Amino acid sequence: MTRLRGLTWDHSRAIDPIVRTSADYEARTGTSVEWTARTLEQFEDVPLDELADEFDILAIDHPHVGDAARAGVLVPFPPEVLESRAAAYVGPSLRSYVWEGRLLALPVDAACMVSAARTGTDLPRTWPDVVAHLTVLGPGRTLLAANPTHLWGTLLSMCEAVHSGHSPWWTDGGLDADTAVEALALLREVLALLPERSFDANPIQVLDELAGAGPAQYTPLVFGYCTYALDGRVTFSDAPVATATGSLTGGVGLAVSARSTHPHEAADFVVFATSPEIQAGPYLAAGGQPAAARAWRDPHAGGFFRGTLATMQQSFVRRRVPSFQRVAASALHDLVRGGADNARIVLRLNDLWAGAHVG
Repeated sequence: MTRLRGLTWDHSRAIDPIVRTSADYEARTGTSVEWTARTLEQFEDVPLDELADEFDILAIDHPHVGDAARAGVLVPFPPEVLESRAAAYVGPSLRSYVWEGRLLALPVDAACMVSAARTGTDLPRTWPDVVAHLTVLGPGRTLLAANPTHLWGTLLSMCEAVHSGHSPWWTDGGLDADTAVEALALLREVLALLPERSFDANPIQVLDELAGAGPAQYTPLVFGYCTYALDGRVTFSDAPVATATGSLTGGVGLAVSARSTHPHEAADFVVFATSPEIQAGPYLAAGGQPAAARAWRDPHAGGFFRGTLATMQQSFVRRRVPSFQRVAASALHDLVRGGADNARIVLRLNDLWAGAHVG
């Protein structure tokens, strides 16, 4: 019997559905998958070439595909898989794992940045209304995931929300200065109404509080987690609107390590686990947040999916160069906390972008 080693991330949304799916796969094929979990921070920040020797299957964050492709640590899926799954997933989930025409992972989980509140608390729909709502609630009852990685994601989502749509706000030259300065002004207006501890928070910590583990009752923008809506403690809705609905795509893909001793079996499992039938069946039933569009449109899937589907469909894929993301997120975090001028922040971010290996 073949035994595969898989690496996922440490949350029930990630562990429970993939373990359930693996059990179904073993019953059908005799091939087992043993899963190891890493923290959210490790999932978002640790380069894949440091992990490829140890595992056959890797749950990955799509910004890593550029560096992973250059390092040759992932096995591309055949073109026919890309063709057959072209319309299977919600929003840009599938596209986020395509690099230079090659499909390097299949989406198993879909997410984007949306609004969330303790059930019974208002969820404003526009950014001006968000500011008014934050003012009423006060910093004692609000929180934002604004550690470096998620402050960066929030800024990008705000760029998408405020830009006019007449031209791209991110080009090969970096951030459009006018759009980024406007987004930074909105970001700072929001941060001024939030507690200082937001700068250390990640989405799980924020949503734990909204679910009752702390004083926070509302967050204007956070990566959605269906698990917090299952028992009705947290309500999610589409991201706030400015000129447009802006939201950053997240989610998880399953990739095959190029150093696996069982690459064919690993790829077969990934194709199985990400199929619409499994995603809308046992994966969803086990508390997963599937990437398959069929699951998001299932009328029985739950309010989380209905409440955020429009944002998920319109969400956008950031530039997928994690080495840049790490340094840009750290610089943004330091500059915002240090009170740097918005125009200076944009210049610094674009300088970092110019020095990155863009793709």
